[in-house]
Amino acid sequence: MIPTLPYEDFSAATDTVLSFLRQNAGVEFWMATRIDGNDLIVLQTVGEGFPIKNGDALAWADSLCWRMVNGVGPRVAHDVSAVPMLATAPFTELLHVAAYIGAPLILSDGKTYGTLCGLDRAPKGKELDEQRGLIGIMAGLLGAIVSREKSMGASAADASDDGAGEVLTDHLTQLVNRRAWDRILLSEESRCARHNHSACVIAVDINGLADINQQHGRDHGDALLCKTAQIVKRGCRGYDVVARTGEDEFGVLAVECGLKGAKGIFDRIKAGLQREEVPAALGLSLRNAATGLSRTFEEATNTLVNAKRLSR
Repeated sequence: MIPTLPYEDFSAATDTVLSFLRQNAGVEFWMATRIDGNDLIVLQTVGEGFPIKNGDALAWADSLCWRMVNGVGPRVAHDVSAVPMLATAPFTELLHVAAYIGAPLILSDGKTYGTLCGLDRAPKGKELDEQRGLIGIMAGLLGAIVSREKSMGASAADASDDGAGEVLTDHLTQLVNRRAWDRILLSEESRCARHNHSACVIAVDINGLADINQQHGRDHGDALLCKTAQIVKRGCRGYDVVARTGEDEFGVLAVECGLKGAKGIFDRIKAGLQREEVPAALGLSLRNAATGLSRTFEEATNTLVNAKRLSR
């Protein structure tokens, strides 16, 4: 039986879907991904047998999903070695994939957001073909959910543009700047209050940027800021608002995002920063309807400051 999806956001729905597919589709490892340029960002995983973690950035063109999405590989391969286009994919050799099943996550505008797929290191019987319809239904449901959340995120980003010719973009990182960020928080708080939307704010602060500038030069510090901006963006859902809110500080606003989704974004950003050896502290806070998003940003910043204090 296909489960009713009791979700507070895309992340919670995805967790339900991945767990259900693992239990019922006969494949051990499942993941949901987002396409970001040349990267396939791993949003969530369930299962064992593969060294793939939430937040990993995989080479999109090397993946089996790239072949599936572009129509040069099937959606179901119970024995990958018997399908030349999949057997020769770099991921097949790297990860020793023996069975594959996948479907694209399609947005309401027809664009491909990412993929839902299952991998196994053992070949499966032809009964795996019978799961094609199930994964298609699940991918369709997740695509609809992410489309709705994406429309909320787009509305948040549009809130910074009043057509008055103000500078609302940080020239270095090309993120929205603090003026735009404050405006977005006010606009989105009104929307959240009207429609009872959940939301979260994540604050990021680079440790020791002033020392880096002094010891290695401003160019080195600027490169670190740009690198951090890209890491933070990769950890988000593609439609969340990412801003440079201070000299060495960044903020993320994720609308239609509950605790599970917020934790997923937080963990992906943190893992990306650690992987790239960027010294930074993070803070997270969920919107409280009684105090609003401006206060949520303050609380996320306070959490960040406390984290920095404890790490000393």
